[in-house]
Amino acid sequence: MNTGGRVGIAPKIPLKSYGILVTLFFISSVANNYVYALHVPSTLHMIIRSASSPASLLVYCLIKKQKPKLNKTVGSILISFGVALAMYGGAPPTEQKGKFIYWCIGVTILLSTLITGAFTGLQQEILYTKYGKHPDEMMFYTHAIPLPLFIGIYPQLKNISKNISLDVWVLIILSIISQYYCTHSVHKLGTTETTVTVTFILTLRKFASLLLSSVVFTNNLTVFHCIGTVFVALGTYVYFDYFISNKQVSVSLKDR
Repeated sequence: MNTGGRVGIAPKIPLKSYGILVTLFFISSVANNYVYALHVPSTLHMIIRSASSPASLLVYCLIKKQKPKLNKTVGSILISFGVALAMYGGAPPTEQKGKFIYWCIGVTILLSTLITGAFTGLQQEILYTKYGKHPDEMMFYTHAIPLPLFIGIYPQLKNISKNISLDVWVLIILSIISQYYCTHSVHKLGTTETTVTVTFILTLRKFASLLLSSVVFTNNLTVFHCIGTVFVALGTYVYFDYFISNKQVSVSLKDR
Protein backbone atom coordinates (compact mmCIF):
# COMPACT_ATOMS: atom_id res chain seq x y z
CA MET A 1 0.00 0.00 0.00
CA ASN A 2 1.43 3.37 -0.96
CA THR A 3 1.17 6.52 1.13
CA GLY A 4 -1.98 7.97 -0.33
CA GLY A 5 -3.48 4.90 -1.91
CA ARG A 6 -5.94 2.28 -0.86
CA VAL A 7 -5.99 0.66 2.53
CA GLY A 8 -4.24 -2.70 2.32
CA ILE A 9 -4.48 -5.79 4.52
CA ALA A 10 -1.46 -4.84 6.61
CA PRO A 11 -1.82 -1.23 7.80
CA LYS A 12 1.24 0.97 7.70
CA ILE A 13 0.25 2.42 11.06
CA PRO A 14 -0.22 -0.32 13.72
CA LEU A 15 -3.84 -0.64 14.79
CA LYS A 16 -2.93 -0.31 18.47
CA SER A 17 -1.47 3.12 17.71
CA TYR A 18 -4.95 4.33 16.74
CA GLY A 19 -6.22 3.85 20.31
CA ILE A 20 -5.70 7.40 21.56
CA LEU A 21 -6.75 8.97 18.25
CA VAL A 22 -9.97 6.94 17.99
CA THR A 23 -10.90 7.65 21.62
CA LEU A 24 -10.42 11.40 21.18
CA PHE A 25 -12.31 11.36 17.88
CA PHE A 26 -15.25 9.43 19.36
CA ILE A 27 -15.52 11.64 22.46
CA SER A 28 -15.37 14.86 20.42
CA SER A 29 -17.98 13.68 17.90
CA VAL A 30 -20.49 12.33 20.42
CA ALA A 31 -20.10 15.24 22.86
CA ASN A 32 -20.56 17.88 20.16
CA ASN A 33 -23.80 16.23 19.05
CA TYR A 34 -25.02 15.48 22.58
CA VAL A 35 -25.02 19.20 23.33
CA TYR A 36 -28.03 19.58 21.03
CA ALA A 37 -29.98 17.10 23.18
CA LEU A 38 -29.51 19.48 26.11
CA HIS A 39 -31.32 22.19 24.13
CA VAL A 40 -28.26 24.41 24.15
CA PRO A 41 -28.82 27.28 21.69
CA SER A 42 -27.16 26.45 18.39
CA THR A 43 -25.67 29.95 18.30
CA LEU A 44 -23.81 29.30 21.54
CA HIS A 45 -22.69 25.95 20.16
CA MET A 46 -21.26 27.47 16.98
CA ILE A 47 -19.68 30.48 18.66
CA ILE A 48 -17.72 28.35 21.12
CA ARG A 49 -16.64 25.93 18.39
CA SER A 50 -15.34 28.87 16.38
CA ALA A 51 -12.58 29.14 19.01
CA SER A 52 -11.06 25.88 17.78
CA SER A 53 -8.19 27.69 16.07
CA PRO A 54 -6.68 29.40 19.16
CA ALA A 55 -7.42 26.25 21.21
CA SER A 56 -5.46 24.15 18.72
CA LEU A 57 -2.58 26.64 18.81
CA LEU A 58 -2.54 26.60 22.62
CA VAL A 59 -2.50 22.79 22.88
CA TYR A 60 0.09 22.48 20.12
CA CYS A 61 2.50 24.92 21.79
CA LEU A 62 2.04 23.37 25.25
CA ILE A 63 2.69 19.82 24.07
CA LYS A 64 5.51 20.77 21.71
CA LYS A 65 6.91 23.17 24.34
CA GLN A 66 7.18 25.91 21.75
CA LYS A 67 6.57 29.61 22.08
CA PRO A 68 3.61 30.57 19.84
CA LYS A 69 4.39 32.96 17.02
CA LEU A 70 2.75 36.35 17.44
CA ASN A 71 1.22 36.42 13.95
CA LYS A 72 -0.40 32.98 14.37
CA THR A 73 -1.75 33.83 17.82
CA VAL A 74 -3.24 37.16 16.72
CA GLY A 75 -4.53 35.70 13.45
CA SER A 76 -6.26 32.78 15.21
CA ILE A 77 -7.95 35.10 17.71
CA LEU A 78 -9.07 37.55 15.02
CA ILE A 79 -10.61 34.91 12.77
CA SER A 80 -12.36 33.19 15.69
CA PHE A 81 -13.81 36.51 16.83
CA GLY A 82 -14.94 37.29 13.28
CA VAL A 83 -16.67 33.93 12.85
CA ALA A 84 -18.34 34.27 16.26
CA LEU A 85 -19.67 37.72 15.34
CA ALA A 86 -21.05 36.50 12.03
CA MET A 87 -22.70 33.48 13.65
CA TYR A 88 -24.28 35.60 16.36
CA GLY A 89 -25.58 38.12 13.84
CA GLY A 90 -27.08 35.41 11.65
CA ALA A 91 -29.00 33.68 14.45
CA PRO A 92 -32.72 34.29 15.08
CA PRO A 93 -33.43 36.41 18.19
CA THR A 94 -34.92 33.38 19.97
CA GLU A 95 -31.63 31.52 19.61
CA GLN A 96 -29.48 34.27 21.06
CA LYS A 97 -30.71 33.47 24.56
CA GLY A 98 -30.89 30.24 26.52
CA LYS A 99 -31.58 28.99 30.03
CA PHE A 100 -28.68 29.51 32.41
CA ILE A 101 -28.41 25.83 33.37
CA TYR A 102 -28.19 24.81 29.71
CA TRP A 103 -25.65 27.55 29.15
CA CYS A 104 -23.45 26.22 31.96
CA ILE A 105 -23.66 22.60 30.80
CA GLY A 106 -23.15 23.53 27.17
CA VAL A 107 -20.13 25.73 27.85
CA THR A 108 -18.50 23.03 29.97
CA ILE A 109 -18.98 20.31 27.35
CA LEU A 110 -18.05 22.49 24.39
CA LEU A 111 -14.93 23.88 26.03
CA SER A 112 -13.91 20.30 26.78
CA THR A 113 -14.42 19.28 23.16
CA LEU A 114 -12.26 22.20 22.05
CA ILE A 115 -9.39 20.60 23.94
CA THR A 116 -10.12 17.01 22.85
CA GLY A 117 -10.49 18.21 19.26
CA ALA A 118 -7.13 19.97 19.45
CA PHE A 119 -5.51 16.82 20.83
CA THR A 120 -7.12 14.80 18.03
CA GLY A 121 -5.40 16.87 15.37
CA LEU A 122 -2.12 16.77 17.26
CA GLN A 123 -2.31 12.98 17.60
CA GLN A 124 -2.80 12.67 13.84
CA GLU A 125 0.31 14.75 13.29
CA ILE A 126 2.28 12.59 15.74
CA LEU A 127 1.27 9.39 13.92
CA TYR A 128 2.19 10.90 10.55
CA THR A 129 5.61 11.87 11.90
CA LYS A 130 6.26 8.45 13.44
CA TYR A 131 4.88 6.08 10.79
CA GLY A 132 4.73 8.16 7.62
CA LYS A 133 1.88 9.96 5.90
CA HIS A 134 -0.98 7.61 5.06
CA PRO A 135 -4.12 9.82 4.96
CA ASP A 136 -6.49 7.32 3.32
CA GLU A 137 -5.60 4.59 5.78
CA MET A 138 -5.97 6.92 8.75
CA MET A 139 -9.34 8.19 7.55
CA PHE A 140 -10.62 4.61 7.17
CA TYR A 141 -9.51 3.32 10.56
CA THR A 142 -10.49 6.41 12.56
CA HIS A 143 -14.04 5.95 11.29
CA ALA A 144 -14.21 2.13 11.20
CA ILE A 145 -12.72 1.31 14.61
CA PRO A 146 -15.16 3.48 16.64
CA LEU A 147 -18.27 1.86 15.10
CA PRO A 148 -18.69 -0.76 17.88
CA LEU A 149 -18.62 2.07 20.43
CA PHE A 150 -21.94 3.35 19.08
CA ILE A 151 -23.66 0.22 20.43
CA GLY A 152 -23.88 2.03 23.75
CA ILE A 153 -26.09 4.74 22.25
CA TYR A 154 -27.97 2.44 19.85
CA PRO A 155 -31.35 2.86 21.65
CA GLN A 156 -31.18 6.64 21.20
CA LEU A 157 -30.15 6.30 17.57
CA LYS A 158 -32.99 3.84 16.93
CA ASN A 159 -35.60 6.20 18.41
CA ILE A 160 -34.29 9.10 16.37
CA SER A 161 -34.28 7.11 13.13
CA LYS A 162 -37.97 6.21 13.57
CA ASN A 163 -38.95 9.88 13.36
CA ILE A 164 -36.89 10.70 10.29
CA SER A 165 -38.84 11.22 7.07
CA LEU A 166 -37.74 10.07 3.62
CA ASP A 167 -36.77 13.61 2.60
CA VAL A 168 -34.51 13.89 5.62
CA TRP A 169 -32.89 10.54 4.81
CA VAL A 170 -32.07 11.86 1.34
CA LEU A 171 -30.43 14.91 2.91
CA ILE A 172 -28.50 12.67 5.30
CA ILE A 173 -27.18 10.56 2.42
CA LEU A 174 -26.13 13.67 0.49
CA SER A 175 -24.48 15.00 3.63
CA ILE A 176 -22.54 11.74 4.09
CA ILE A 177 -21.27 11.92 0.51
CA SER A 178 -20.16 15.54 0.87
CA GLN A 179 -18.61 14.81 4.26
CA TYR A 180 -16.57 11.99 2.73
CA TYR A 181 -14.91 14.31 0.23
CA CYS A 182 -14.50 17.01 2.86
CA THR A 183 -12.91 14.64 5.38
CA HIS A 184 -10.70 13.12 2.70
CA SER A 185 -9.42 16.59 1.77
CA VAL A 186 -8.75 17.43 5.43
CA HIS A 187 -6.68 14.27 5.89
CA LYS A 188 -4.72 15.09 2.74
CA LEU A 189 -4.14 18.62 4.01
CA GLY A 190 -2.89 17.20 7.31
CA THR A 191 0.02 15.56 5.48
CA THR A 192 1.37 18.92 4.28
CA GLU A 193 0.41 21.36 7.05
CA THR A 194 0.56 21.44 10.85
CA THR A 195 -2.58 20.72 12.84
CA VAL A 196 -2.74 24.42 13.79
CA THR A 197 -2.86 25.53 10.16
CA VAL A 198 -5.39 22.81 9.28
CA THR A 199 -7.68 23.99 12.09
CA PHE A 200 -7.27 27.59 10.93
CA ILE A 201 -8.27 26.65 7.38
CA LEU A 202 -11.27 24.68 8.69
CA THR A 203 -12.39 27.79 10.57
CA LEU A 204 -12.15 29.73 7.32
CA ARG A 205 -14.27 27.04 5.65
CA LYS A 206 -16.84 27.36 8.41
CA PHE A 207 -17.06 31.10 7.79
CA ALA A 208 -17.42 30.61 4.03
CA SER A 209 -20.18 28.06 4.67
CA LEU A 210 -21.96 30.54 6.92
CA LEU A 211 -21.93 33.29 4.29
CA LEU A 212 -22.99 30.84 1.57
CA SER A 213 -25.94 29.62 3.63
CA SER A 214 -27.01 33.24 4.19
CA VAL A 215 -27.11 33.77 0.43
CA VAL A 216 -28.72 30.43 -0.50
CA PHE A 217 -31.42 30.60 2.18
CA THR A 218 -31.86 34.37 1.67
CA ASN A 219 -31.06 35.22 5.28
CA ASN A 220 -30.52 38.88 5.98
CA LEU A 221 -26.89 39.97 6.10
CA THR A 222 -26.41 42.09 9.19
CA VAL A 223 -23.73 44.50 10.35
CA PHE A 224 -22.32 41.58 12.37
CA HIS A 225 -21.64 39.72 9.11
CA CYS A 226 -19.81 42.74 7.70
CA ILE A 227 -17.69 43.30 10.80
CA GLY A 228 -17.04 39.57 11.08
CA THR A 229 -15.86 39.46 7.46
CA VAL A 230 -13.35 42.24 8.17
CA PHE A 231 -11.98 40.37 11.19
CA VAL A 232 -11.74 37.09 9.26
CA ALA A 233 -9.92 38.75 6.35
CA LEU A 234 -7.55 40.56 8.70
CA GLY A 235 -6.96 37.41 10.75
CA THR A 236 -6.11 35.42 7.62
CA TYR A 237 -3.73 38.15 6.48
CA VAL A 238 -1.97 38.24 9.84
CA TYR A 239 -1.84 34.46 10.32
CA PHE A 240 -0.05 33.79 7.06
CA ASP A 241 2.38 36.64 7.77
CA TYR A 242 1.62 38.64 4.64
CA PHE A 243 2.61 41.92 6.29
CA ILE A 244 6.15 40.74 7.04
CA SER A 245 6.44 38.83 3.75
CA ASN A 246 5.48 41.86 1.68
CA LYS A 247 7.85 44.04 3.69
CA GLN A 248 10.75 41.65 3.08
CA VAL A 249 9.98 41.49 -0.64
CA SER A 250 9.91 45.29 -0.88
CA VAL A 251 13.25 45.61 0.91
CA SER A 252 14.92 42.97 -1.26
CA LEU A 253 13.69 44.64 -4.45
CA LYS A 254 14.90 47.99 -3.22
CA ASP A 255 18.40 46.62 -2.57
CA ARG A 256 18.76 45.32 -6.11
